[in-house]
Amino acid sequence: MVECNNSVALNLTDTALRRFERVAYIFVFIVGLFFNIMALCIFCRLKRWTDTHIYMFNLLAADFLAIIFLPIRIWDAFYPIKPSELCTFLLSTQFANMYSSIFTITAISIHRFIAVRFPFLTKALASKSKTIAISKCIFIWVIITVICVRNREELDKEKFETCYDRKLANKLGIPFILLLEILGYLIPVLIIIFCSTQTIYILVRSLQNVQGRDRVERKNIAAVIAANMCTFIVCFTPVHIGLLLQFLSNNSHKDFVHVFFNVATLIAFTNCCLDSIGYYFLLRRVNKINKRPH
Repeated sequence: MVECNNSVALNLTDTALRRFERVAYIFVFIVGLFFNIMALCIFCRLKRWTDTHIYMFNLLAADFLAIIFLPIRIWDAFYPIKPSELCTFLLSTQFANMYSSIFTITAISIHRFIAVRFPFLTKALASKSKTIAISKCIFIWVIITVICVRNREELDKEKFETCYDRKLANKLGIPFILLLEILGYLIPVLIIIFCSTQTIYILVRSLQNVQGRDRVERKNIAAVIAANMCTFIVCFTPVHIGLLLQFLSNNSHKDFVHVFFNVATLIAFTNCCLDSIGYYFLLRRVNKINKRPH
């Protein structure tokens, strides 16, 4: 009788989760596609690119790739897809897009911190700044590609119940989970928090020396940086907690872990929307500053 009740509860939970995913992923797809296209159109109209534009474009490219494959995730929420080689590719792409976004946001945070903390160094490297930015973006994609290829067996179709639901018994390997948690999240989030808070502090401290438009601009940029940092923490913290719970969980908590991880994955996808909105406004700010006479 207890097993029967547990089975009914599991079915109800799974049904509710899938209904939630259907609505939420459709919303994320529509909003994300709209704002990413709008942001990419702005890039296409740019007459002069800076290193900041290159970082932003790389971030939007990663987000756009995630949005493109989202309809398959929506289809899976309606009609669960059996594990296949396509699923392995989709999951690899999902990991690649997420960590490309994480590493690019980290690079942007470092870039902004250096620009305000060491302005003379930034000016000295101005002629090479775009080359450095392009090299960093290429390096990010190369590293992520190598990681995905070397750990492909972790996403093998035999380890999944459906295309996106991993079997609880087939946990991620210790080296891979440590790589994701430490290199993929812990180090980036610490760098982002340090660089963002330091950049905001420097901008706020400089407000006493400026007036008028410059003062408003610096306050707005500080607000955008704070919003970007909070967005990163909110979007990517739950999914990495979910990965850790999957690794540590046992059968007695599988329902909670299943729901938590799927909701956390959805939250991570919302970053595709929030990035395009946030960096759209930051891009406009940067363009205004670059157009001013020095």
